Amino acid sequence: MNQIYRHETTGSLMKLGYVALLDSYTVEQAIFHLRQQVQGKKNVHYVYLIDEKQQLTGVLSVRELLAASNTDLLSNIMKKELVCFPADLDQEEAAKVFRDEDLVSIPVVNQQKKLMGIIHVEDIIDVIHQEADEDIGKLTASGKEIDFRTSPLAAAKKRLPWLILLLFIGLISGGIIESFEETLETVVALAFFMPMIAGMTGNTGTQSLAVVVRGLVSEKLNMKKAWKLLCREFMVGIIIGITCAILIAIIAYVWRGSLMLGFVVGASLLSTLIIGTLAGTIIPLILYKFKADPAVASGPLITTINDILSLLIYFGIATMFISKLM
Repeated sequence: MNQIYRHETTGSLMKLGYVALLDSYTVEQAIFHLRQQVQGKKNVHYVYLIDEKQQLTGVLSVRELLAASNTDLLSNIMKKELVCFPADLDQEEAAKVFRDEDLVSIPVVNQQKKLMGIIHVEDIIDVIHQEADEDIGKLTASGKEIDFRTSPLAAAKKRLPWLILLLFIGLISGGIIESFEETLETVVALAFFMPMIAGMTGNTGTQSLAVVVRGLVSEKLNMKKAWKLLCREFMVGIIIGITCAILIAIIAYVWRGSLMLGFVVGASLLSTLIIGTLAGTIIPLILYKFKADPAVASGPLITTINDILSLLIYFGIATMFISKLM
């Protein structure tokens, strides 16, 4: 049955291990038929109710059925507001519905509302793990289809587009350094801190990106939550920035005996860490807002963008205070 449905859809995930009863039954009749149908089936949490045309009309939990009076009609006590899946829904969207509705199983129906199968939450847990693996592949720009068995040529083909794009973006960093060549020649010690400034900014941006992408899998985002997340990451950037800035300023002062050099390096690191953290938060949120997969804002892309921003800030601040650095 599952083979006729497109891969990674609800049709390929659904199973036949469900109990379906006519909604015209009384509770006593329903319990009798439940005992017959439940044999050999696992995880029977709900009884699905259908009409004479086999169309799904309602649902009852087994607990609700057993607690009802024997003479009650199922049509009178069933829940008519159903959460259902079409057979062609993407499995990642199905996982989000399970997360939001907090259900143990959800039925799959066709266009005529006929019950075709059910999906258990256990199956969705496997989907969440699979989608998380794919997101990790996107975060590293390594491609979601690369595993231990992938050939070197195939793996290279999947990675090269990202890396070539980032190569050209990275040339901008070289242009920035060249434009501040006079500043570098005047204070050669600035070159020593360049890799650290760029690296730290990229690292904090990638950390924020990972936090956001992971959170979007388990949380339903709205404007309030997005703003709260942005404020939190801003505060995280400030705390990390101040701590690291004080440390590097002390190191720069002890190494060169220049209080101004320590101030420039420390102020630059504080500014770039805050901006790097915000960039790693804002970019995936924007992609999510426009219905794009946030994981495509990969770690290398965030790192490259933050490299450019950090160099601009670093050399900008150094140029402002160049007379006092000499």
